[in-house]
Amino acid sequence: MKYIVKEKKRIFSEFFRVDRLDIETDTFAGGTLPIRRYHLERPEVVALTLENTERDTLVLVKQFRYSSIKKPLDDGWTLEIVGGLIDPGESPQDCAIRESIEETGYRPGKVEYRTSFFASVGISNELIHLYAAQVTGKDKIGKGGGIAHEHEDIEVIELPYQKALEQIVRGSIKDAKTILGIQWLALQKAGGTPFT
Repeated sequence: MKYIVKEKKRIFSEFFRVDRLDIETDTFAGGTLPIRRYHLERPEVVALTLENTERDTLVLVKQFRYSSIKKPLDDGWTLEIVGGLIDPGESPQDCAIRESIEETGYRPGKVEYRTSFFASVGISNELIHLYAAQVTGKDKIGKGGGIAHEHEDIEVIELPYQKALEQIVRGSIKDAKTILGIQWLALQKAGGTPFT
């Protein structure tokens, strides 16, 4: 099956970019279909499930996310795993370590790759690389809280692993990368996964 981009126009370009595309695609029935789509172009991102093995907690961050305001679901503050944009020339692993230090104050010694996934494939090319790491108290080298000049105001929350799972089941944790990262950890704790 094939597609042809008939027209592509950049309609917004600041922190992210938005394109309007007129496309013609093959159909499963054998014809063609003209479609108009809007595409949000985003850099690649790292997400890190950070586990404090001394305390049997997950190190999470709480911050304001305007896009999460959807009454009656939430008030804009979300509980998430560590995450951030990969800087130009930076490896995903280095980004995971940097973001962990900036957001939580923990410097993980080793980060392990889990998977990569599109955050919202229907509209954006944002690719999230999921990693996992374990830390203890000796890995705490700063207070975390984010970077002031990036307008970050982050609260570090260490939540017992079981309580994090309960929050997913209750719907208190709604961030997709966080749900995926914690569920991946749950699979491992249940005896490993066929994916590693």
